[in-house]
Amino acid sequence: MATAAEILNGARDSTTKAIAVLDVANKKINDEKRWFVMYSVADLGTMTTPDDTITIDFTTPTEASLEKLRFTFLAKGTAGWRVRLIEAPTGGAATPTGQLTILNHDRNSTNTSLVTDGSTANQVNYDSTLATGGVTLWDEYLGVATGPFYSGNVPAINQFRLKYNTKYQLSLYGTDNDPATIAIDFYDEN
Repeated sequence: MATAAEILNGARDSTTKAIAVLDVANKKINDEKRWFVMYSVADLGTMTTPDDTITIDFTTPTEASLEKLRFTFLAKGTAGWRVRLIEAPTGGAATPTGQLTILNHDRNSTNTSLVTDGSTANQVNYDSTLATGGVTLWDEYLGVATGPFYSGNVPAINQFRLKYNTKYQLSLYGTDNDPATIAIDFYDEN
């Protein structure tokens, strides 16, 4: 099997002699330009602020930064929960519980993302109030039977190239007393 460095240089697999290919998302790990954030709660239904909701919201870099983001997400919950991705909300998405640090997929890298929590680079907000207004990019109710169910785990369907200098919120909400997880994954396509 070819190493990542050999693949980047157009190497051939030593066994099959086939040209080794590395997909763009994995190449971005090698380039140290792919990031992720994951947020989970053990019991969505017992949350009180905001009730029965988990969110991640963030603001994309300005065009001057030249960081063009390709974004995918994953949400996991049980039947009847709702997953929404809102672009440029006109209301809500306020009073977060706290911030999460954005992590680089290349754990040896010191490169950080220019995505912000609204003011601080390489951070996102979690558990803000639900966004209102703006453009709904994704709105899905998870399954009708018992869960867990996943949303957004098909990258070809849920990959977005995000607008510059724009706020986004990914939310998962319902009324069940089960665990819930939302995760975002993105890379700089430059």
